[in-house]
Amino acid sequence: MLKNFLTTHITEPPLISTFWHGLMLMFILLFIYVAVKYHDNPYIVETFKWIQIIQLVVLYTWYIGFRLPLANSLPLYHCRLAMLAVVFLPDNWRIKQYFALMGVSGAVFALGYPVFDPYDFPHITSFSFLIGHYALLGNSLVYLMNSYDKKALKKYQILFYTFALDLFLVGVNHLTGGNYGLMTHPPFIKGENILFNYLVVSTILSVTLILLDEIFKRRWKKKSKIISN
Repeated sequence: MLKNFLTTHITEPPLISTFWHGLMLMFILLFIYVAVKYHDNPYIVETFKWIQIIQLVVLYTWYIGFRLPLANSLPLYHCRLAMLAVVFLPDNWRIKQYFALMGVSGAVFALGYPVFDPYDFPHITSFSFLIGHYALLGNSLVYLMNSYDKKALKKYQILFYTFALDLFLVGVNHLTGGNYGLMTHPPFIKGENILFNYLVVSTILSVTLILLDEIFKRRWKKKSKIISN
């Protein structure tokens, strides 16, 4: 059982039934509710953080221990970068707020349209996918609820960071043969026109982050108005 759980033998991504997909969507709502309602609870904050740390340590121990190729094992997916940034970067950094916004949007997208690694379930990668993205959603929301700064990011900065990061990922994919950032094989897009994929993925991600930033900006203004009154 443990051998199958840690195997590096590639097969096919596990199929998800309607029931389990519906349950995953329900857990998205649950984690959003817990993070928003209890964002100032130290126990909740520490629990989300340590779940993420343990998940990352276990996953990368497997990557390193089994010497998986660089096409799969680098921490260069959008959500993986957000996990590292939200957990380890100091608070009140502009780039941490950027990755927290990415963590919310990325986790919701990943769990809403899950793309598992090609290993039979149960496998360490499928558990890491689920636990990691739910923890990322919680950690990102907690950070934004507690430390959002309306002056930290301008719209043009979000655009620049996103297109620059995605261009870097395109370069890494070219060198490693990977699919980091889903730039080589994005969901819903057929074909392998890298420039087209890059522009579409970067545009969709940028628009999503700007809209999410606007939501938190309006919350910040509303909160400030209540405090001033």
